[in-house]
Amino acid sequence: MSVVRRETIEKLLGQTQELNVTIFLPTHKTGEEAKQDSIRLKNLIQKAKTDLIDLGWKENRVDELFKPVVDKTEENQFWLHQDKGLAIYANENYFDFFKIPVSPKENYYISENFLITPLLELQNHHSSYHILLLSQNETKMFRVEPDETTQIAFESVPTSMEDHLKYHVHERSMQHHSGARGGGAVFHGQGGEADENNKELELFLKHIENKVTKYLKKVNGPLVLAGPEKMVSFYKKANKYFNVLDNYIAGNCDNKSVKELEDESWSIVEAYFREEIDSDIERFNNLKGSELISTDISDVIKSAYFGKVDTLFVPMGYHQYGIFDPDKNQVEISDKMNGKTIDLINFAAISAIRNGSTLYGLSQEQVPENSGLAAIYRYKT
Repeated sequence: MSVVRRETIEKLLGQTQELNVTIFLPTHKTGEEAKQDSIRLKNLIQKAKTDLIDLGWKENRVDELFKPVVDKTEENQFWLHQDKGLAIYANENYFDFFKIPVSPKENYYISENFLITPLLELQNHHSSYHILLLSQNETKMFRVEPDETTQIAFESVPTSMEDHLKYHVHERSMQHHSGARGGGAVFHGQGGEADENNKELELFLKHIENKVTKYLKKVNGPLVLAGPEKMVSFYKKANKYFNVLDNYIAGNCDNKSVKELEDESWSIVEAYFREEIDSDIERFNNLKGSELISTDISDVIKSAYFGKVDTLFVPMGYHQYGIFDPDKNQVEISDKMNGKTIDLINFAAISAIRNGSTLYGLSQEQVPENSGLAAIYRYKT
């Protein structure tokens, strides 16, 4: 799963028990490293088992907790089609896992809550969009989703100029035999043939556009064009769909692989999907100097717990351990995990989710003021 919706995280949090285990493992699709993934996971599980036994759990109880995890990960099919990372969540009554497109730090976490902060980044991943590859040889359309890219079939419309011209030559021939005068196109002057070719190209693209727009109006989302400048220009002239992006993949794309199209289109469409994030970062920056923002970790943790946070910016891969006492509204910072401390960044994120806040999982340098935690508040204190 490459996109984790907020509802997915909320459902996960609803499964928490008194003690919960989270495991993150970087994985590999192919090669020698991929063969080692299952071994490294077994080592992590063994370390987690040892910690639980040290906490006073009986060995058979520990084995029972991890049985669904071990059974699943010993299936040969499980290790096929891995992505960059694996997230595993388990307690005595629950087990689930996500194959994720980011490479997490190899680690496990035993606590009163699941570790959900690495999943926040996956909320930023794009929903679906489309690429229309314009070509006189074969025009194609692809639906790009975080998990896969699939080609969308055109129905009842020629997808190449050759087929288009065959159809229209036949059509003109039928008109001729039914009484139309003139046996074919007559070109006048030096530019006549070129003009006629352009008219046919425009007509070809207009037919394609009708099909594309009819389809996209049902599914929505942005459309990225790819192809020679003239074809893109003609297509835009005919276009009636509201969400064709201005920038496009220029040049003949007939020989580009699907991966190349994905990469080049993402450089165009990324800004579209980041608009909401960038807007909230700008809002944070515009509030500098006011009491409506904070980068003080202790203050943000307390505010998240009591429902004061409107928007929370969470740095990926950053941890701050400590203790929060809600009765005293007090935060104690620690430099390590032990039997009493928790990951306070994770705690703040969970609190914010439960209180209906907006959350963004970002790289450290993207978080406002490059801080350990940043928030926009709903109201002043």
